[in-house]
Amino acid sequence: MILSKEKIKDLIEIGTIEIDPLDLELHLEDSSIAIRLSPNLYTYPLELEPQLSMLDIKNPYLNILEKEYISESGFVLEPKKFILAESLEYISIPEYINPFLDSKFRLDKFGLVLINKGWLGAGFEGFITLCLYNAGQMPIRLFKEEKIAQLVLHEVK
Repeated sequence: MILSKEKIKDLIEIGTIEIDPLDLELHLEDSSIAIRLSPNLYTYPLELEPQLSMLDIKNPYLNILEKEYISESGFVLEPKKFILAESLEYISIPEYINPFLDSKFRLDKFGLVLINKGWLGAGFEGFITLCLYNAGQMPIRLFKEEKIAQLVLHEVK
C-alpha cells in the first residue's frame, strides 16, 4: 500500500520518519516526499577521458571521482554526460516501509534521467545517491536545493 500525504505527515510528526533538514510544506507532495539536490556532485576527472576507452570495475584507479560543488549560478550537465549527486536530506525510514526513489516528471521532460530510480530498501537510512544522466541534446543547468526526485513510500506487510 502506498502511503498517503496525510499518513506520511503523521509519521514525520511522531518521529517515525525522519528528514533533516525538514520543511513540511516543501517536502510533502501527493503521496510522496520531495528530495532536493545537495551542492555536492561527483564526476569522473576530465583529464582521464581521452585516455579511457572503458571504465573497469576491477580497477579502482579508473573509478576515482572528483568532488565538485554547485555554485549559485548552477552546474551545467552537458548532453550524454553522467554525474553522481546526493540528496540534501538525510532520511530515516522504519523497517516496515520500503521507499521507492522516482524521478520528477518536470525534469524527465528535459531529458534528465535518474538512472538509479527504484527501491532503496525497507529501513533505509542516510543520504540518497543520485545517478543523473543528460539523455537530451541540450545542456541542463542544475541548482542546489532544487527538487530533483521523490520518495514514494510503500508499507511492507
